[in-house]
Amino acid sequence: MKRKVVVVASVMVVALSGTAGLSLIRQNSTPLPNTADEVSKASDPAARSDQEASRTPGLMNQGTRPSAKAGGEHPADTSATTTYELVETNLRCQIDREASATKGHVRSTTDELCKDLWLEPLSREEVFTAITYAAEHGNIRAQLDYALYASRIFEDEHNSLDPDLIRDYMQNTVRFLESAGAAGESNAYVRLSDIYKNGTLASKDPVMAYAYAEAYFRTGSSRYGASFLNNAAAGLDGAQLRRGKELANHLLDKRSASP
Repeated sequence: MKRKVVVVASVMVVALSGTAGLSLIRQNSTPLPNTADEVSKASDPAARSDQEASRTPGLMNQGTRPSAKAGGEHPADTSATTTYELVETNLRCQIDREASATKGHVRSTTDELCKDLWLEPLSREEVFTAITYAAEHGNIRAQLDYALYASRIFEDEHNSLDPDLIRDYMQNTVRFLESAGAAGESNAYVRLSDIYKNGTLASKDPVMAYAYAEAYFRTGSSRYGASFLNNAAAGLDGAQLRRGKELANHLLDKRSASP
């Protein structure tokens, strides 16, 4: 039981760190629907139900135990993008509703867009299934944000003590981030470096943490890249640093070879 509690705590730490990193990723975020047609589709209950059922197989018929088991990697497709945008819109609508009484809050959604999501927000099971589907089908933003959105499933006590679900969540978080990094998303390397540095969702490995920090430093555009790399290098000896650079070269070779 103690081990399970530690694992669940690690899951929540990663989810919170994902929240802190969202501002970096949102630089390339896709705008919310803003045309009349897009808004009507997003706010129409029947259309939304049809879209959810078609974009995320099994979403509307979720079993008693969610499955985080990832299949093979798929190229990004339109359904994955639309599914991710539904999940993100759902979150933005709930944030705007809860912060509506806060002075100075600038909304990112409209009443028309959110009216049905306010009446019937996506359940945590629907969010979990949708974000997993989008990430599996190649949506890079879903792969980056998977840990944040999928962690909601563990708000249910039964799920929080399910070792198979926890294991799949941990493995998928790392796998999706690796896929995003190979596809050219440098922010994925930041998440992976933190995971290996802190031992959350994967065994602690300071050399791998340094390798991902090195990959981020070489490919990222943030002015904090150098300090991030120096922090990852702290405490490593010369042999470990050389090994980390070799691993970083391998990561970047995979990135270059990615279609």
